Amino acid sequence: MKHIHTIIRKESLDTLRDRRTLIVMVLVPVLLFPVLFIGLTRLQTSVMEREQVRLVRVGWVSQDDDPGIESFFDQQERMELVKVRDEALLEELIRNDSISYGLVVPEGFGQRIENMAGVSLTLYYSGAQLHGKERIDRVLRQYENKLVSERLEERSLPDNFIKPFETRDMNIASDQEMIGMIAGGFLPYLFIIFCFTGAMYPAIDLFTGEKERKTLETLLTAPVSRLHILIGKLSVVTLTGIISALLAIFGLFLGFQLTAGLPEVIMGVVMGILSIQFVVMLLLMLVPLTIFFSGVMAPVTIYAKTFKEAQSMLTPMTFLVIIPAAIAMVPGIEYNAATALIPVVNITLATKEIIAGTIYIPLYLITVLSLIGLAAISVIFCARWYGKESNILR
Repeated sequence: MKHIHTIIRKESLDTLRDRRTLIVMVLVPVLLFPVLFIGLTRLQTSVMEREQVRLVRVGWVSQDDDPGIESFFDQQERMELVKVRDEALLEELIRNDSISYGLVVPEGFGQRIENMAGVSLTLYYSGAQLHGKERIDRVLRQYENKLVSERLEERSLPDNFIKPFETRDMNIASDQEMIGMIAGGFLPYLFIIFCFTGAMYPAIDLFTGEKERKTLETLLTAPVSRLHILIGKLSVVTLTGIISALLAIFGLFLGFQLTAGLPEVIMGVVMGILSIQFVVMLLLMLVPLTIFFSGVMAPVTIYAKTFKEAQSMLTPMTFLVIIPAAIAMVPGIEYNAATALIPVVNITLATKEIIAGTIYIPLYLITVLSLIGLAAISVIFCARWYGKESNILR
């Protein structure tokens, strides 16, 4: 045990001297969430403010001489009607950003409205635009409501004549469950990625780096068993991955604290989620997962001759993390006895349930035990791989 502790101290110092490891392990996790939240909040606020004051130009093609709808549009703030002689020009004008929308009023529109006959307006717009057709839809609804109100008033009919009943929505899901459903898949995805990337560079440095520094042979001649050397190195690799995930959680907390304008309900739920219980339950899954990552990375980095070769071999492995995590975010994928056994998928689904406050403990225990078993298998394989000189001294 003393030898393992000595190796851990030695490898930890080497890891902390590596600038790339410190950036991936410390700087990125701590800064990502604050920068992401603050940047997105300011961007969204800026876009919304700009949209509110933006002048909307509507291409107007009218084949009817009734002034009703045209007069209503003229009264709208920050909306300008641009008379267009031919409907065929509207598409080109929208693509050239000369107008935002095109509206075609058919012949006899006013008369048909007055006679309560059906009639259609043709609306041209680009669905690729950020806000689509929200603003003109809002104006058209207002005009429609105005016509309905006038008809009801003329006939002395109450409003419930056209709306005989109302439906009151009673959402039984709590705010915490709603946030868990929305953000529960995205957050564990990031934590898992940080565990992987936080462990990747130390794994390369501690195994392949020994070859490049010409210190591997010296280390192997030390009066320490290879198993102790391997356990010491894997411990440091695992520790850096876990620290990276913990710093990501801290960055998440910091990001919410620094982000202004979030509703108090969301802040209250999020602060409740980021509790000791949440961190402990998350770590019980992330620790064996990171050990598994370390056990998979070590044979690759032992086999590689150079840092560049090891990096090129490990980078495609990120897809083995990204794809299962993405699958778990697909609607309809449920947390059950089968998915609780699938690595990465089970962590994403379990974390979603933990955030929502609906975690089923037996399934959670299945997830933790399956991850521990997977970690044990990877370490055993890694020990056998590290025991062959043909692999180490390739």
